[in-house]
Amino acid sequence: MTRIAIAGSDKVVVGPAGSSLLTVLQEAGHPIATSCGGVATCGLCKVTVKQGKENLSPICQEEINHLGSIAKIVGLRLACQARCSGEGEVRVEVPEVEDVAARKAAKAERLRQLRNSNPGGRR
Repeated sequence: MTRIAIAGSDKVVVGPAGSSLLTVLQEAGHPIATSCGGVATCGLCKVTVKQGKENLSPICQEEINHLGSIAKIVGLRLACQARCSGEGEVRVEVPEVEDVAARKAAKAERLRQLRNSNPGGRR
């Protein structure tokens, strides 16, 4: 079993050997972005491994395709491809899940306010 500590929180979850970080985090109720369901086609589930990369499977070509060749150096991984493989601890930084609908609504409101503050004018 691999212990997965989530940076910025006190949360530590346990993942059985062979489980992906995505599955372990989702089963623990920790929010993580994905739109492909864990098949390495969207690249949204990227995490940064801060410590313990030796307790995960080696980085694969799909990850390098999405994250670039620098991924190995800076510790970026796709959670759907990084699998638990050791008995130690892994510390990961998981980005906040963005609420796309809220972001679009806020942008629409900003544009509406801009149009209202400049009637007849164009921007």
